[in-house]
Amino acid sequence: RNGTLSRSALLVLLAGGFMGFSRELASPEMVIIGRSITGLHSGRCFLGCICLSVVPLYLGEIAPKNLRGFLGLMPSIFICLGVFAAQVLGLPELLGEDRFWPLFLSVVVVPASLQLLLLHCFPESPRYLLIERNDVCGATKALHQFLGTLDVQDMIEEMKEEQRSLSSVEMVSVWQLLQDHSIRWQTLSVVVVNVGMQLSGIDAIWFYTNTIFENAGIPVSQVPYTTVGTGVIEVVAGLIGCFTIEKLGRRPLIIIGFCAMGICSAGITVSLLLQTALPWMRYIGVACVVGIIAGFCIGPGG
Repeated sequence: RNGTLSRSALLVLLAGGFMGFSRELASPEMVIIGRSITGLHSGRCFLGCICLSVVPLYLGEIAPKNLRGFLGLMPSIFICLGVFAAQVLGLPELLGEDRFWPLFLSVVVVPASLQLLLLHCFPESPRYLLIERNDVCGATKALHQFLGTLDVQDMIEEMKEEQRSLSSVEMVSVWQLLQDHSIRWQTLSVVVVNVGMQLSGIDAIWFYTNTIFENAGIPVSQVPYTTVGTGVIEVVAGLIGCFTIEKLGRRPLIIIGFCAMGICSAGITVSLLLQTALPWMRYIGVACVVGIIAGFCIGPGG
């Protein structure tokens, strides 16, 4: 895990170089190449995503049991913080002007450089070393460094037991997993959670924030600051989940989150429908009023 993250940081440095020098070399193709490499490292696509896959795996394997839930949410929190930082840097007072866009796109080399430097201070995942590499000595040293104690024999025995249990488990393909009736509800839960998260519109907000706010009537000069507000809300929501997961549990948070998301989505849908239908409703209202007046004029009282 550590080695993958260290080497993948080199991809970001390469991508930042492509994007940063694209204007100097008058090559828009360099921007496309740089963004493609960045997406391979930290995007969400069918081709794979190194960072979003390996970071939670590494954190889950090095974390003590009582902190796994908390640390498991750390990648999501820092994704929100990264989006928020980008929104702040995109303000007109900072890097939001056209002449700064190559520099803005190449800012990714800063966290990538920090990652590359700091990962050398951390050992490899003990579980990876023992279970997959059968390196008991390396796993023991890693546990000593992570836990700050020499008494790690119980954890070594626990991982050995897991290694023995995994050796007897037959690996299955994705198709076989989908056909396994014994874990149908678990598989369905994973699918529904991920599909629901995407259909909630979170990516639409990220991609089309400026257009959405402009169409809502917010002045163009105020849109960047409103966009920063969405980043603040996202960070706060992530922190709430991070600090309550160990108290409320996973299942209640998922249920509460989906219920709240459904209510909010329904409210947004109704408001959009009303915005679309409002002129027609006004026309119907005018027609009714005119009809009543005309009826009054030609009636017996007229």
